[in-house]
Amino acid sequence: MSHVVIPQRSVAIIGGGMSGTLAAIRLIRQARTPLLIRIFDPNPELGRGVAYGTADFSHRLNGPAKAFSLRPENPNHFADWLQVRANRSGWNDFDDKLLAFAPRWLYGDYIREELAEALNAAACGVELEHILARVDDIVQEQGRVRLRVDVQREFIADHVLLAPGVFKAQPGFAIAQSLLDDGRYLPDPWNPDALDKLKSVADVLLVGSSLTMIDAVVSLEARGYQGNYHVVSRRGLVPVGRNEAQAWPEFLTDVVAPVSVRSVLRAVRTQIDKANAAGEDWQRVVLAVRPHLSRLWHGASLAERQRFMRHVRAYWDMFLHRVPPPSANVFEAVRASGRLFLHTGTPTAVHGAGDGRLDVSVRLRGKSATTILRSDALINCTGFEYVWKRVNGQPLLARLLERGYVRPSELGLGIDADPQTLAVIGVDGNASEHISTMGLPLRGVLFESGTIAELLRQAVLLAPLLDAAGQYVVEEERDAA
Repeated sequence: MSHVVIPQRSVAIIGGGMSGTLAAIRLIRQARTPLLIRIFDPNPELGRGVAYGTADFSHRLNGPAKAFSLRPENPNHFADWLQVRANRSGWNDFDDKLLAFAPRWLYGDYIREELAEALNAAACGVELEHILARVDDIVQEQGRVRLRVDVQREFIADHVLLAPGVFKAQPGFAIAQSLLDDGRYLPDPWNPDALDKLKSVADVLLVGSSLTMIDAVVSLEARGYQGNYHVVSRRGLVPVGRNEAQAWPEFLTDVVAPVSVRSVLRAVRTQIDKANAAGEDWQRVVLAVRPHLSRLWHGASLAERQRFMRHVRAYWDMFLHRVPPPSANVFEAVRASGRLFLHTGTPTAVHGAGDGRLDVSVRLRGKSATTILRSDALINCTGFEYVWKRVNGQPLLARLLERGYVRPSELGLGIDADPQTLAVIGVDGNASEHISTMGLPLRGVLFESGTIAELLRQAVLLAPLLDAAGQYVVEEERDAA
């Protein structure tokens, strides 16, 4: 009898934020034969990414702990973990662990501990290697993929998972380098050192009114800021505070393909009117819509999806991605104090004034003339960029598009992929055998592709495909020839 030695397969995960780390955890737990997983990310702490990399404890998860378990078979897993960690972390701002809105930093700790636990229980030959570098290019050759990190280092993988996370959007107008250098323009609203320098200024202008803006306001308030906020956004919308509510009774089961935006909106508005008439929380209706998102999205034509993105998406983002109560309380207190001014319009330029302040030109909605808003600093709160061709400083994205390995989704958001296998689709229209993706690159294919529940679903879907990368026999003993 001779022992068959199984070659170690390899999977490369590009991106070590939540998406890439969840995929790694699932792979590690599932693999039963030798497997080398390499995660490429310059961030020394896997699992954090942008969302869970902020060490400011005033930045909370936008949902209660009961909704954030990484173990679907145990919905209370994160809440139980949080209870144990409360005293050790110094944060115990909750009465009911299930309803706790935990700091995002702690959730990053939770993700990292799940990864460590998976590695401790990994099967023989299953390994994880964190490459502290960014992949600049990949080349498919002879059934495998070559990853180029720099001029001196290359790696080979049987399969590549694109999980790059989020890319910060640009403000849409030129920023002089001098404003970056002297700290009057903040491209990163989560930079604690940059925010520290603003706590004594009189006026801060925030471009964008999403949850990123809420983070910036909460951070400055925690620093004792007493000045004014000028928030500029195209529609003048701000996210609503989250209420704890049960989902409204089912009402969308009869909506079948082809789905029209108008019919869904009509159904939603009818139910909101019923909720208001009954004295019920309208947020219950939004919660009832969420389980149908994937079905409705795939049942809609391209024209209907485009219509949704033009006319409804901004409102949907505000109503679904709501503000956690602790942050909502801070924000509403600022509004009540008269220190927050909301401007509906589009910033077009910013210039340093002679007195050291900034003149920000804004084209207000419905007005032809440009208005000048004066501030001491400008913070980019425009959120994230989903159009790969507009992302700066990420050479891999450009090269993937140039080589034709990927193509933009029909909507132009993220990249195209098979929704059933998550294999990327190239310019030839074929699904790749060696490159998959998950998370926010699927924005155009799945729309709400970055929620916790959706990422867990994607990780489960991907794991058997990635684990089977390459052609290898199962370990066994055979008679010698």
